[in-house]
Amino acid sequence: MRHVARFCLILLCYAALFIWPTFAAHRRVLGVVTQTDRAHIDSQNAVMGADIYSCDNLDTDEVGAMRVQVGPSQVYLSASSGAALEDDQNEIQVLVTAGTVGFSEPASGNISIRTPAGLVRAAGGAATAGEVTFKGPNELIISAMRGSLTLDNGGELRTIPEGKSADVTFQDSLEQGCHDEGADEQQQQRPYMRKPIGFYIIATAALGVPSYLLWRELTESDSKPHK
Repeated sequence: MRHVARFCLILLCYAALFIWPTFAAHRRVLGVVTQTDRAHIDSQNAVMGADIYSCDNLDTDEVGAMRVQVGPSQVYLSASSGAALEDDQNEIQVLVTAGTVGFSEPASGNISIRTPAGLVRAAGGAATAGEVTFKGPNELIISAMRGSLTLDNGGELRTIPEGKSADVTFQDSLEQGCHDEGADEQQQQRPYMRKPIGFYIIATAALGVPSYLLWRELTESDSKPHK
């Protein structure tokens, strides 16, 4: 019996040796919480400094908010919003599932916003700030607050000029959920299939409070002296 127990212990050690690296690969840190107010990470209360791992579910209450540092970029969740971060090899994708999600990145930033209508990215090599809002179950408002944005719908590019918004309608929800970086699907970049969408540039609307705070805090230089 003692020999059997020793043999089982050895097998468990070997299993842990081989399984742990694979498990760890699924849990790469992609961001850090820098601001939180009634926000959650996988249904647990979010705290300042908390790590955000690939495919963690992020959400906020009706009067909540969350700001996340993602490399040199920042992502902001307004009230009643949901999102997740995913490492897609060439960039960090922010999967928007509800509410309003804003982002700001310098010229060296490397994030995109994945929506049911396509991928939202900076249009050029310049600092950019924008946001995506679910207006309804099949409608988005994409706003370019600083710099222009592009909506990539399976290779078909639409531009949202700086200071403008686009009203985008679509038929289907996100066809793919979040995938951990170690999953088989991550070994090759997944193509984004083109879908029929409606796309209309609309008049610039006044910025709401979350948008104003996003613009002010994410685009001002940290080196600017405080009065």
